Amino acid sequence: MDIDAVKTVTEAVSAAAGAAGTAVGKQAWESLVALAKRAYTRAKPGAELAEVDPTNPAEVSVLTGTVLARHDADPELAAELASWLGQYGQVVQTDQRFSTVTNTISGNSERTVQAQTINGSVNF
Repeated sequence: MDIDAVKTVTEAVSAAAGAAGTAVGKQAWESLVALAKRAYTRAKPGAELAEVDPTNPAEVSVLTGTVLARHDADPELAAELASWLGQYGQVVQTDQRFSTVTNTISGNSERTVQAQTINGSVNF
């Protein structure tokens, strides 16, 4: 799996977990978990992937690992994931260009930095 695919899958799973608190986000999350479970069962007939709590980072990490591990070996998973991204990509906002951040500073602030990505150090 190339690095872009790894990044996309990782972001998609994390974003879906983060969006699971909304009605549409919950639907996206449940759909993603279902396709991961199907892939897991295809790889290990008779086995079942444990339930995944979207608020538990360790469990989300396991789900991400499962999807990444099966992606290249399971063309059906790759197709289902591509379809899922097409259907829910905007719902879970996997592209950071669509995300929003609101920063509120209350009181006095002598130095404030607001940034999306900082590569390197910040010195005042």
